[in-house]
Amino acid sequence: MKTITFTVISVLILGSLAVSAAPGAHGPDGEHLTEAASTQSNGIGRQADGSVQMPMADQRQLGIYTRLAQSSTTAQYVQLDAVVRHHPSGRAVVQPSSDGRLDAAPGGLPVSGQRVKAGDVLGYIRYQDTAYELASQNSELIALRSDAEQALRDIRRLEALGDLAPKQQLEQLQTQLQRLEQQQQLLQQGLEKPEVLLAPMSGIVHSENISRGQWVAAGTTMFEIIDPAKLLIEAATANANLAADIDSAVVEHAPDISLHFLGNAARLKQGQIPLYFEPVLSDSAVSVPLILEQPVRLRAKLKQQQQGIVLPAEAVVRNSANMAVVWIKLSAERFLPQQVQYKVLDPAHVLIVHGLGGDNRVVVQGASLLNQVR
Repeated sequence: MKTITFTVISVLILGSLAVSAAPGAHGPDGEHLTEAASTQSNGIGRQADGSVQMPMADQRQLGIYTRLAQSSTTAQYVQLDAVVRHHPSGRAVVQPSSDGRLDAAPGGLPVSGQRVKAGDVLGYIRYQDTAYELASQNSELIALRSDAEQALRDIRRLEALGDLAPKQQLEQLQTQLQRLEQQQQLLQQGLEKPEVLLAPMSGIVHSENISRGQWVAAGTTMFEIIDPAKLLIEAATANANLAADIDSAVVEHAPDISLHFLGNAARLKQGQIPLYFEPVLSDSAVSVPLILEQPVRLRAKLKQQQQGIVLPAEAVVRNSANMAVVWIKLSAERFLPQQVQYKVLDPAHVLIVHGLGGDNRVVVQGASLLNQVR
């Protein structure tokens, strides 16, 4: 009877040791993470050593999934603050070539945010002379008309002579009449025809403080047109060698926007080196969801490589001391928080550089729920 009892106790002890020494229960330096925990309570929830005991059914219900940590080589990343700028080929300004008063097009003056197409009429500039200028131009117009009528009478008189008329004199009068009519037409247009303001490209209109009937000077920017599909991202850095190391980049809050690195400027701007990126649109996208002068943060991918364990960003959580930790699965129903050091690769992934071993099974989904267990 004693022999049977001793055998049962031995089996239970060996089973307990097998559970406590499950795969993935070693730290980054080879230490056994469950040795000191073998005497802890087996109750459900947070344990005295900080670990969490959770039945398999609860794990499935909360959607807790793990993955074996594997070391790999990946590119290095750097974070850059940037601003959205307009692309030189994606911006156009509409400016009158003469002084005058602004008049609306048949559809009214366009407002900021309105989409227009190339060639659309945005407005008119009607030139308004002073009384003296108007009288002088009318006097010049009358003189041109009088000269043209006299040239026409001379031509008709010579044409009536038939073959006796000198051809050279007739050709000179005809040329003079044509010139006078052209001058008369141009002067008449200047007095009556307004300057048409046309949209030079398709895009979104931006205009400020314009009103129908206001006096504008030549060269004043009346409308600005932006093509939302053509933008630039301007970042800045004090590292002179960074431009040669950048491969590509993404916008942190919009990782679907792929950025093509164009290069750096040839002169400093506010004491830093400007770096320029161009958004690359997907086949289905028609515009970039960015606005001019919008501050953004970039994750620039470098050409250098680094070693570590790549995990989803949600695998890293903060403990009560605000330290970065990941949760390691010690056994089928037991998890332990492990403090780590990491770098952000992109908005969805991090690189663990210290704190994990190659045989750790890490919680990659549901770590925040484990972190809340009390």
